[in-house]
Amino acid sequence: MISAVLLAAGESRRMGRFKQLLEFGERTFVECCVDNLLASRVDDCIVVTGHRAADVRSAIGNRPVRFMHNPDYRDGMSSSIKRGIDGISNQARACLIALVDQPQIGADIINRVIETYKKEQPLIVIPTYEGKNGHPIILDLKLRDEILAIDPHQGLRQVVHAHSSEIVRLEISSDAVLTDFDFPEDYERIIKR
Repeated sequence: MISAVLLAAGESRRMGRFKQLLEFGERTFVECCVDNLLASRVDDCIVVTGHRAADVRSAIGNRPVRFMHNPDYRDGMSSSIKRGIDGISNQARACLIALVDQPQIGADIINRVIETYKKEQPLIVIPTYEGKNGHPIILDLKLRDEILAIDPHQGLRQVVHAHSSEIVRLEISSDAVLTDFDFPEDYERIIKR
């Protein structure tokens, strides 16, 4: 069983607008991300909420996801990762961490990451583009305790560095795995595309 954790708790301060509810085509960022995860081979989808949690839940509607609320979302992404990991069933073998500001990552990319994990059984699978690490990443849940103990200042990098010999890097032909939206100009650029 592979569980997805979609990190959707942040305040989007650098963007100046709430990223989760920005429009991407006919849907919002968070709807696109959830739909892409649900269309993929993940077995379970957890959405971590924080800032404006009720608005995020309302946008997602009755899609078959579970919610974990992170009251400490102001402490950064690590707190949301830990909250999501807390919600994963003990039956799950691995966790796919997805970011709410990557609505352009379709089920095809997610499935390639999952297939690589299932076939090669490393501790970590990281999609890359031109050799640069991207998202979504898969972590084997043998690492659960380490993830729950990460230093908030280092985040998942701490776990990745500790297991550098047990990572499979999967080259993807799309820069979508690197593209996220932190600033208004990032959003304008993707809308023009």
